[in-house]
This record gives sequence, C-alpha cells and structure tokens, in this order.
Amino acid sequence: MLVSVMTYNLGNGLASAGPLANLVRAAAVDVVGFQELAVVQAQMLAEMAELYPYQVLMPAGFAGKGLLSRYPILRYEDLTLYPERPDLRAWIEIDGVVVQVLVAHPPPPRLRGPRIAFDANALTQLETLGNLALEHAPGVLMGDFNMTPRNPAYASYRAAGLVDAFATAGAGRGLTLPLRVGHSARFRHGLHRVPLRPLARVDYIWCTPGVEAQAAWVGDDAGSDHLPVLAQLALDPRAQEPVQLF
Repeated sequence: MLVSVMTYNLGNGLASAGPLANLVRAAAVDVVGFQELAVVQAQMLAEMAELYPYQVLMPAGFAGKGLLSRYPILRYEDLTLYPERPDLRAWIEIDGVVVQVLVAHPPPPRLRGPRIAFDANALTQLETLGNLALEHAPGVLMGDFNMTPRNPAYASYRAAGLVDAFATAGAGRGLTLPLRVGHSARFRHGLHRVPLRPLARVDYIWCTPGVEAQAAWVGDDAGSDHLPVLAQLALDPRAQEPVQLF
C-alpha cells in the first residue's frame, strides 16, 4: 500500500498563495504537513478542498501548523510540548489502515557556552515527539526539526527505531535551508526575495516500523526560506497496532 507525503515550512507568510497553490497541486501527494502557517496561506489552502477534502488548518505565524489529506482524518489534537510552539498529531485512515501523523517544529538550538545546543525544554519536546511516533505503527513524524544529521537528537531518533526517509531513499544532500532570508522584523527591505543556496538539511520525514521509504526528494521553491521534502512510502497493514481514538 503506497502513500505519498510532503512536509513544508512556509516561512510565516513567505510562500505566497499563488506559488504555494501551484506547488501543492503539482506535488499531488496524499498527505501534506505544514509548519509556520500564516492566515493568508491557510485561506488559500482551504480553497483546495476539491483536492484535499480533509484538512486541519491552525494558522498562527511561526507557531502555525496545517495538515491536508486525501484520506479521512479521524481525529487530531494540538500538542503543547514547548511554550508557544504547538505540534500537531492526527490519525488518518488510509484504505482501512489507521496511520498516525505528527507535524512538528521544535525551536532551533541556541549558543550555549562554547557550543550550539537545544535547551532542556526542546530536548524534552524532541524526545516526546519520538516516543509518540513510536507509540503507534504505522506512523509518520514530519516537519522542520531545526537540526542537522550531526545533532545528537538525530542519532537518538535513529537509535530508537525511527527511519529518516531521505537518508534511506533520497539522492543528493537534501539541503533545505536557508533558501532566502527568513521573515523577520529585522529584514524589511526585500532581502527575503533574494534566493540563496541552502546549506543545511533540517526538514525530515521520519518513518516508524511498518513504513518503508521507497523514494524521497527535495521539492520546488514556492517562496519560503525552506524547501519542501517529499517521500513515497509503503505501508505494511500487518504492522498496524490497535489505537483508541475516542
């Protein structure tokens, strides 16, 4: 059973409605998770109900999340694992198989003494997200994790049993950030329109047991400071575990 997914950090309004709509239509995936969803972006996505009849849109700028699905969303919840940075958890029924989907966006690491590291709350958030993902198989944990594969948190995910779809089935380096200067009050002179060369891979699609990554790739530019990541996944119905939805 195949399902295609995409994760995209929209840059808090940087990805404008027209290019974003074109990208989503061209990608034609089954499930899309968004981070940094702004109101104007959510309004446009809501108009795509003919392609994605099942939607969860929670526009809130940097804290915003969204989920589009061709398949029924049985239930969803807003997870407050880090102050003012909610994550999104949902259960989607795909051809009779209940798949857990988590859309995440932990804060970036900060300079702490001689090194750059996540704060204690962010580490707890990352650990909890990994544990929640592994609670139910098959499942997908995707988003902007603000970490490179060299970060210890990345190694922890791999050791716990999560599979990085791009590392498994992608080609190239998978760099997604920064495509341009981010949307910040410090940059009001059009610098966010100047394209840059991405230097880091921080956007991921993580798979639980019961999900096999068959292909993964970096998508096109729709105006954000990130590039999207897409994957084609194979679901093993035999891996489905009981889930209590209500």
